Amino acid sequence: MSPEAFSDPKEIELRKAWLKNLEESGAVVNLGGTMPPIPTMAATLFADGSTTPGAFKEVSHFLTGYIIVKAESLEAALELAKTNPILVAGGSVEVREILLR
Repeated sequence: MSPEAFSDPKEIELRKAWLKNLEESGAVVNLGGTMPPIPTMAATLFADGSTTPGAFKEVSHFLTGYIIVKAESLEAALELAKTNPILVAGGSVEVREILLR
């Protein structure tokens, strides 16, 4: 994904409009948040108590934000994800089921 996807005014407006439409559809459970890919804003804690600055670096993609939606199935959630304008900016969307307690 290009760095411009985080600051381009057109991309920001597309994302705002997408979030508003998604929220108005009733699918939003939690609007989530933004997690900029800045190493000093993350740390990884391990079971032995040690920490490493930043998030895991072994992955080819990194998480920049999240939103929680309700959908009838994984396929329905993927259909919602296909409308995310981050895809136009060259980004990707990971879809997971969350087990609520």
